[in-house]
Amino acid sequence: MDLQNPLDQLRPNHLPDPVGLWPPAIGWWLLVLIGIALMVLVTVYGWRRWQKNRYRSEALLQARKIHADYQVHQSLHKLANESNELLKRVALHAFPANKVAGLSGASWSQFLADTGDMPDFLNHSAFNNHRYNPQIPLTPTHGTPDEMPANVYKLTRQWIKKHHA
Repeated sequence: MDLQNPLDQLRPNHLPDPVGLWPPAIGWWLLVLIGIALMVLVTVYGWRRWQKNRYRSEALLQARKIHADYQVHQSLHKLANESNELLKRVALHAFPANKVAGLSGASWSQFLADTGDMPDFLNHSAFNNHRYNPQIPLTPTHGTPDEMPANVYKLTRQWIKKHHA
């Protein structure tokens, strides 16, 4: 009697065709759509934020130019007037005109201090009415008169960066 192994009678394994990469399953399509939607949302958000704060970067460039011009003319009154003019333009852009346009002197300093959370503006001679009278020397609230230009520049930059409308 011929004993054969029954397993020898089986045909070899038939492997299925390999799975193709295209078309992807529905889950991959959904993942791609969600990814595109997120990229669009992040781009739109970033664009709007950049547009909303573009005036700040332009004002910071102008502040740098005013400070560089001071290095040439060395006039504290001119520096103070140009810095205040820049701050007023920025404030008119960020706040309603009826709230900002009429401010001067102590009320202007108070506005700058309140909207920028910077009490250094209060009683600072470069940001009140003393800047209009060339006979009155401009003095800092703290520090030496030699630090006045750097102090005005620093306060101007900080307010432009930090003010909240």
